[in-house]
Amino acid sequence: MKEIRKDVMTGDISIYSTTRNNRPHDKVKINATFEATGEEYVDNCPFCRGNESWCGVPKGEIIKNGKWVARSVGNKFPIVDMTTKDIFGQHEVLIETHRHNGSFYNMSDEELCDFFNLLVSRYKELKTMDDIKYVNIFKNSQKNSGASLLHPHTQIISLNIIPPEVQKELDIAEDYHAKNKESLYDNIVNEELEYENRLIFDGKYFIVFVPYATRYSGEIRIVQKDKTDFDELSEVYIDELSFIIGNLFRRWGEYQGEIPFNMIIHTSPVGEKYRDIYRTHFHIIPRIYNFGGFELSSNIFVCSSEPDELAKELKFNLKR
Repeated sequence: MKEIRKDVMTGDISIYSTTRNNRPHDKVKINATFEATGEEYVDNCPFCRGNESWCGVPKGEIIKNGKWVARSVGNKFPIVDMTTKDIFGQHEVLIETHRHNGSFYNMSDEELCDFFNLLVSRYKELKTMDDIKYVNIFKNSQKNSGASLLHPHTQIISLNIIPPEVQKELDIAEDYHAKNKESLYDNIVNEELEYENRLIFDGKYFIVFVPYATRYSGEIRIVQKDKTDFDELSEVYIDELSFIIGNLFRRWGEYQGEIPFNMIIHTSPVGEKYRDIYRTHFHIIPRIYNFGGFELSSNIFVCSSEPDELAKELKFNLKR
């Protein structure tokens, strides 16, 4: 069976082909693409605790018992900096844990809370920089996702522009609001809660689900239920996010192994214009499928992962 679907959040068109679902590599467990290590400390890793001199003065830290447990440092190879006119900003690397062998697949709730607390803090500061319109957050996990280092880290970049991918989502949300007098994201949340079969977790502040349509086979989304800005997230939001990430990746690891992935966090641009129509949300994208010539030539994407089936495998504690 083949079916054309449209992603209501991004506007992307995808062909869902369930006949491709049984290809052997779709369900095989994936081995990590870095040389595995069981060590918490590696002497040639710039992000390990004890090697701080490699990274310079931190932009922010979480300190416990006199030692840092998460820290943010300037990227030594920044995508942007403050020296150019057309596009500029500040590029930081947020080291999620001091443990070299840490990952979303094995980090504790406390470690994840430390990570999100620092991320919100750095986001808040970068957002206030002069002429900044957007703060971009993304994570590359393992080489297949674009990561150059194994030590777990997330990147955060302030920009003087709104990225086109985000602007596309904003335009769709704005158009939906103008036509329907309601938020697109409220509608998405309500539809997923009503349908239930694509739902992975229903929390007080966030829902987790496999979207009906997406360009990325196996993508998972986390959508915030209310319009609280990312820099205003309190401890109760961060606690729930940490619970979600920890349980989601543990389930994912059991199902397919510790697969490489990208995590993208889309937030409202600086200012109030989109506050009522947009919501903080996460795109979590497995990197075990590659685009082929058809996708690149047509901008139509082929997905072989059935959303209902994936959600059933990953579902956890619907009532926390």
